[in-house]
Amino acid sequence: MSKKKAAKRKKERAQMRLWNRALFQMKSVRIFPARSFVYAFFAAVLLFFGLLAADRASGYDQLINEDFAGVLMNLEKLDTGLKYPLMAIRGREEIRQGQAKILVVGDSFVWGEGLTNLNQIWWNVMARELERRGWDCEVYAAGAPGASTYYEFAMLRDTSLLEDIQPDLIILGYVTNDVDLRDLDARFPEYESTRQMYSRVMGSYHIRLQAGKKKLAGGIFYNMNAYNTRRQVAGEYKDMEEDRLRDDRLEVYNRDVLQPMGGFFARTGIPMIVIPTPEGPRAKNYALLYRDVLPLFERAGFPVYNPLDKFKEKYPNRKPNKYFRANATNPHPGPATSWFLGAYAADVVEQNYAAVLGAKRTEEKTYPIEINDWMPYMLQPRALQESDRVSRYAIEYPDQSSRPNYEDGAHGNFLILPLREKYVKLNLKYPVRLSSVKIEGGDLLSCEVWTLGINRKLGFDDQTPVSLGHRKGNACAWEDDGQREVTSLLVSAKTTGGKQAVLTITIEGEVNM
Repeated sequence: MSKKKAAKRKKERAQMRLWNRALFQMKSVRIFPARSFVYAFFAAVLLFFGLLAADRASGYDQLINEDFAGVLMNLEKLDTGLKYPLMAIRGREEIRQGQAKILVVGDSFVWGEGLTNLNQIWWNVMARELERRGWDCEVYAAGAPGASTYYEFAMLRDTSLLEDIQPDLIILGYVTNDVDLRDLDARFPEYESTRQMYSRVMGSYHIRLQAGKKKLAGGIFYNMNAYNTRRQVAGEYKDMEEDRLRDDRLEVYNRDVLQPMGGFFARTGIPMIVIPTPEGPRAKNYALLYRDVLPLFERAGFPVYNPLDKFKEKYPNRKPNKYFRANATNPHPGPATSWFLGAYAADVVEQNYAAVLGAKRTEEKTYPIEINDWMPYMLQPRALQESDRVSRYAIEYPDQSSRPNYEDGAHGNFLILPLREKYVKLNLKYPVRLSSVKIEGGDLLSCEVWTLGINRKLGFDDQTPVSLGHRKGNACAWEDDGQREVTSLLVSAKTTGGKQAVLTITIEGEVNM
């Protein structure tokens, strides 16, 4: 062997010894050889970029922002609070006399946290179900995020709401965190509006998620941070619930909240019932949280109708699981829960309080195609024509250059998800078997429309958008087969210069009750 080849082999053996050199060695076993650190380094690099790609693909920060935007839009639209708690779109809800009236009272589960369609809150589902069964009654609601039982009592006792509505029946929607004694000593004017109350109770959750995102360069591992934050908040919430159920707290809750409330309603003569509203059929957890509280309501004179057993019976495996949540980041009641609770509440009222509902309608009734809710508030639909076959509205379509600034509490003018493009939402009071839609405007350049509707197999609106197609021009028209029961129209338009423009929307079809 030549000297050159020998030197080369000697060098290669030296490199192999270095490559195989270990931090320490037990007999012939090398532990942590140098090459393991090289492999670990490249594995870490691959993992890093894999997680980064997964994080960006998940769009979890977009989900959080979308949820927050929906809440901010509802806060702008609903002027509620202790000053006057009636849930109405800027006071548009007229209190109609001459029919049976039901008043529903509660916290964020009644206010509709996480939902972008007020018609899908459980008490509105109940209202439509009673109407479908032939009971011509009016259902009103008073709700505020984070409201305790005492705050709910104050909404009825300290405002003119009872006098204005004169309800024939009151339903209190009980949630497990309503055993809250802070409001006993609170100065209500400090958070008399829903916006103030939301900021006090839930705003910190979103702020913490946004702050967590900023701490991570480029949003890397935002999902992990959001997951940990949600776990932390959930843990705090669970501890808070359990702490409220201590015997000494329940004693104060019974003495200073439930008993005075029972005496108040005994004097008014208005029947009031309690319906617990779990966001899902987690029977074991809720059975524990209800066990010591619900009997206190009954001792105070309020009949309790607990839906938990029927809820578990309907969904024994908690499927379809994703529909119990308002959205992917918000655990408030979603469509499956709303439709179940709405039907359950309608059963309770019909079976136990039919006398307050008056005479049941026997003849057929037609309903107008009606837009009664929308996002954002600035759309301000103005009815040009409303009938059971054709309805026309003028809307103020927003400036497309608007950008949300969540730190300043600005939601922007559009929703984004699940379409991943800017759109506005028009919600129909009653589901419509749609035959056609037409959108016109002098500044309209193009438009696309999607529909949301009832999934017949599931029995509720599964929030799955179906596109009717993209059209160009200042008069865009779409045909539909009328097979779906449409609950919402999602509209994404382009206007001249992207500026705000007045558009006219014509909806043809038939209300399906």
